[in-house]
Amino acid sequence: MEAMTKIVNWLAAKPDSVPFREPVDWRGLGLYDYPQIIKKPMDLSTVKASIERGDYKTVHDCAEDIRLIWTNCKKYNQDGSDFYNLAESFSKRFEDKFAKVKTEEAPAEEEADHAPSLEEKTRFAHAIYKIKPEELGALVEKLDERCPEAIDKSANEEEIEINVDAVDPKTFHELDRYLRQCT
Repeated sequence: MEAMTKIVNWLAAKPDSVPFREPVDWRGLGLYDYPQIIKKPMDLSTVKASIERGDYKTVHDCAEDIRLIWTNCKKYNQDGSDFYNLAESFSKRFEDKFAKVKTEEAPAEEEADHAPSLEEKTRFAHAIYKIKPEELGALVEKLDERCPEAIDKSANEEEIEINVDAVDPKTFHELDRYLRQCT
């Protein structure tokens, strides 16, 4: 999902992405027919929050929501209008970036099935000491959510012990990618 986060941040950083960054304020804009036409509103901040919560199982699930941003915009706005054309432009930019992610993601999905080697586990354990406290907190939350048996909280209120051997391969590789992103 790291690649999808980068794409979302890249899209949101574009100066002309303002209409797509936050949910459409249809009340404030007086677009009272918006909820009748657009059944599942979507925007970049919602996608980013979903990535951070781990709501997407695959990059393809995430891509569907990103595509929904452009589809909704084109559905609500008239063909040829500024908003319609802007959505078309962002759709093309997104698909160009996502095409690269799809080719990179295939090996990562295969990687998730194999048990981590001793070398990978050792690198993981050493990397934990190099990240910021807030990044460690996020890692522990993800681990507690997906593989609580790998965390031993009994030792001390302020310390936890992570049993790397108890982490399932898919979760391990996901957290390992997160660690590499942090360091």
